[in-house]
Amino acid sequence: MNLNNIDYFSCKFDLGEGNSNQDFFNERDILGGWTVSTRHPVAGLERHTAPLVLPKKQVNTATPKDLRRILEATIRRHATNNNVIFLSGGKDSTALAHVFKVLDIPFTAVSLYSNIANTTEKNVVKQIEKELDIKVQYYQLDTIPTTNFPFWIENPYTAKRIALENLGLTEYTIFTGEIGTGEMQINQSLQYTAMKGYRPKELAHWHVNVCGSYRRNNSVLSLSDNPIYRECVNHFEMRFEQWDNHPDILNRVMFSRLQDEGAYRLFNYGLDRYKWIHPFAENEFIDICTNMPSKYKGKKNLYREMYNDLTNIPWRYPKSGLGIPTV
Repeated sequence: MNLNNIDYFSCKFDLGEGNSNQDFFNERDILGGWTVSTRHPVAGLERHTAPLVLPKKQVNTATPKDLRRILEATIRRHATNNNVIFLSGGKDSTALAHVFKVLDIPFTAVSLYSNIANTTEKNVVKQIEKELDIKVQYYQLDTIPTTNFPFWIENPYTAKRIALENLGLTEYTIFTGEIGTGEMQINQSLQYTAMKGYRPKELAHWHVNVCGSYRRNNSVLSLSDNPIYRECVNHFEMRFEQWDNHPDILNRVMFSRLQDEGAYRLFNYGLDRYKWIHPFAENEFIDICTNMPSKYKGKKNLYREMYNDLTNIPWRYPKSGLGIPTV
């Protein structure tokens, strides 16, 4: 269950049984495991999304110092004597571990790795472990078993659950770096905007193409005549329209997909009985972060502006994702 305030990413599916709705599963395939419409796996039922929207009509005057205050307050509010942080070697989880060290809050760092995957961040995590002077529990999971997700498919969630259960950490409070500073796979869209100018209709196609291809296809062209594909593109055009009144164009580019993909990334955590905390998705943090000047963001240097003594190790290596194959 998700314990902190993540209202911008709330999502509920109606409860009930009935005939299967194949259009839901077609849409899920188009977007690589999730959906943006009100469709439900059961015909006649619906999915309900957050009534809140992130974009504001003005850029706020917040600074990284303000974000640091909010982040630390969220962690203090939810931390216990028994906390877990999944340390992936990326910027988000490394920053989170650094904050716990700054606040002198105890935590168990857990890092997943596979001995058969094409890529791994285990060596990067070992460097971070030494730099932060922490003890990391390394959990080997060569493959993630296929899970029959009733709604949205999120295999990294399955991997984390397996590690928690086998390491005896299910009663701990579990902190994740989910959502981060909101900059999810945006380098390509920022580069495209720098070269071509602000083109939301083309970027709406990019959102669908990049998600449906699991980050392998960065085309801004229409790649399908499927009407559900077209609906997905229309949805992201609508998201850009919501951002139209926000004056910072780069914020529009960076965050137009955030509420939808954020809801997807957090959804399955809300279905179990474990105690999950996502500090970077906290209402106040994500609201201020997305509406503050874009000059603070871009390549997640925001964390290093919040904490000037934060290690630069995650910035020296490209992040390849969890890297554990699903079978």
